[in-house]
This record gives sequence, structure tokens and C-alpha cells, in this order.
Amino acid sequence: MATNPIKDAADQPTRRKRGAVAEAPVEAERNLRAQGLRTRNAIIDVARGLMLEGGSLEFTLREVALRAGISISNLQYYFPTRLAVLRAVVEPVVEGYLVELRKAIDADGPPRLKVEALIDRALKDARSTERTALWWHFVSLAAIDPECSQLLDEWYEEVTPGIAKFVQAMDPDCKPADSLHRAMLLIALADGISFQLGAGRRKRSYTRGFDAKFRVAVESILLGGAARAAED
Repeated sequence: MATNPIKDAADQPTRRKRGAVAEAPVEAERNLRAQGLRTRNAIIDVARGLMLEGGSLEFTLREVALRAGISISNLQYYFPTRLAVLRAVVEPVVEGYLVELRKAIDADGPPRLKVEALIDRALKDARSTERTALWWHFVSLAAIDPECSQLLDEWYEEVTPGIAKFVQAMDPDCKPADSLHRAMLLIALADGISFQLGAGRRKRSYTRGFDAKFRVAVESILLGGAARAAED
């Protein structure tokens, strides 16, 4: 069967053009996603700076949008509510600790070594001025904002049972309810030192040898009844 070289030559560019047209939307979509991710990250950076600079009272969608140089409607495309922006700013602070907690729970090895790693993380976070400032600004909002309060509860709902597992590992005779109470005490202790060391700017004379005392306090709460039984 004879071929028509003119027709074949004409068809080739057409097919290549169709292929190029088909690829264009994919590339365009990829570029839009990259641009959207940059915009989203820029909003988070602006919001973080605003919270560190002015605290929770000045943290509004209007102010975030103004500083980011975008409209409120554009901001709400990425973050519909103030809580959504707050979550994006504060969540990395909480998630960093939750990741360490999950790893410690799932990892093999003696519970005491896992606890030591978590104590090291708690002390490191407590001395981070930025992390403690972001955390306490958020907590201050949780005191008056029901949505923030609910989000705070969600985070504590994961942390508390996780810490309770370490309590029971260190003190097998500890009852479930008691392990949760001790976990709450340990979390309150960690929250307290983040205020004392991070936001409080305590004098060096107050904090000299503090880490060792903190470790003793943690162990005392972890062991609880086991420590008392040993003394008896």
C-alpha cells in the first residue's frame, strides 16, 4: 500500500503539538502548586513573626493579611479562620514533641533511657525563647477562645496517655488512673519550666543545677508508689 509522504509529514507536527498541549496543564498545575506552597509558607512566617512581636491580642486575620501584602479573601483561601493560622504556626512546636514521644513509645530499649531522652527534649524546648513564646501566646488564647481551647485539649489528649505509658513502665504496680494523674503532673512540670526558663528569664543563680533537680523531680513522680515502697 502506497504512503503519502506529504500527509505523513503533516501528521507528525500535529501529533507532537497535541502532546505538548496535553503536557502544558500538568506543568501549569505544578507551578501553581509550588506558588501556592510558597504563599502558604509566607503567610505562616508572617503570622509567626506577628505573634512573637505583638502576642495574641494583635493576632487577627486582617493584620496577618496586611503584613503579608495580600487580601483577606486570599488569606482565607489558605486559612479560613484565625484558628487555622494559629494551628499552622503552633503545630510544629507541638508536633516536634509528639514525634519524639511516639518514637520513644514504639522504640525498643529500657524505659529509663526513653524517659531521659524526653527529659532532654523538654529542657531544650524550655530554653527556646521562640518556642516558649509561641506556646504561651497560644495558651493565653485558649483561655478565652473555645476553638483554641479545644485544640489544646486535643494535643494534651495525645500527650497524657503517652506519658502515662512511661509511668506504668517505670512503676508496673501503678493503676491506670494514677498513671494518668502522674502524667498530668509531669506535663504541668514541663509546662512550668518552659515559662520559668524560656519566658521568665530567671537569674543564673536560680537555674544553676536546675537540670539535675528537674530530673530528680521527674523520677520521683514517675516512680511514685514504687519509691515509697522501697523506702519502707
